[in-house]
Amino acid sequence: MEKKKYLMDIVLIRLVLIGLLILYHSLCIYTGAWEVPYEPFEPIAAYDWIGCFSHNFQLEAMVFISGSLLGYKLFRKPDSLSFNICVVKKVKRILLPCVIFGCIYYAMFYDTSAPLSTILLKIANGCGHLWFLPMIFWCFVFTYVIVKFTTSPNLQNNIKTYNLLLVIFTLFSIYNPFGFMPFGLGTVCSFMLYFYWGCLLRLGYLRMPESSNRNIFIAIGLFASLFIVYMLLRHMTTTDLIQKAIKILGMNICHLVMCVSAIFIMFGMANKPKVIAYLASKPRLITLSGYCYGVYIYQQFILKFLYYKTSLPIVVDELMLPWIAFIITLTLSLSLCWLTLRTRIGRFLIG
Repeated sequence: MEKKKYLMDIVLIRLVLIGLLILYHSLCIYTGAWEVPYEPFEPIAAYDWIGCFSHNFQLEAMVFISGSLLGYKLFRKPDSLSFNICVVKKVKRILLPCVIFGCIYYAMFYDTSAPLSTILLKIANGCGHLWFLPMIFWCFVFTYVIVKFTTSPNLQNNIKTYNLLLVIFTLFSIYNPFGFMPFGLGTVCSFMLYFYWGCLLRLGYLRMPESSNRNIFIAIGLFASLFIVYMLLRHMTTTDLIQKAIKILGMNICHLVMCVSAIFIMFGMANKPKVIAYLASKPRLITLSGYCYGVYIYQQFILKFLYYKTSLPIVVDELMLPWIAFIITLTLSLSLCWLTLRTRIGRFLIG
């Protein structure tokens, strides 16, 4: 039952997050994250807010799930804490698809006449959305090293060590001094908190607060309040360096608390008995959750192609554009995953 329950909560959270990811990227031309497809392109404030909402916790929650899966595996099978499983297999699972799909992404959307060194560095860092893959790889490596070489027979010493590291990772999530480093090392510090939190939760060193309706409503209220503050800070303009620093610090703190609140809300809702029972009765949803890795890979290829290589943005009304792009991208991503997973090479890359 515990194994089944665990699998079910991951199923729900994965499906929610991959939907939010496609929604966010569909709205990136309105949030300023991507270039507008043509000029003049009228901004839509509501889409900016929706896009920022869908993105504000989505990646962190994905990282939390990855850490949670690792922690559960280590809890069930302590022998899984090996260099081969935690590092070598992750090279095949994460870095190899990053390079293969990165080459395709570069050829489609970047300057192929650039120097070879520039091209190789771009691919190694993760082209476009693929930057996430080297980062999550280092999360696995660092967590393996931490758990492997800091765990002792003394439970209290372990708890002290893990709590200290949680504090350090929390500070890094607010201010990351290593952002300049390449190959995913510059971003991993910003996300290690969520990976490590998920791992310790499944290992039993941490506990999630009770997911009562009262606590969930409090978390929702906290998230909503901080999101408004975050957006007001985001749109605040200033030329004063001190005010800029305070603005960035305030946004980072709001972002951190929002991410923790959102993960608690999703985790609590996903572990409700009625939700677990419903998901257990819907095997197709379980199958769809297995497509999430492939959908993550494919969705930005499709959206970028739609926005910058076709006339869709011109022939479709601006209000309808992101929703039509969302539907097309979701449909094509799932179809491509289904086709890819029917091949041996495809199962090796995204299975």
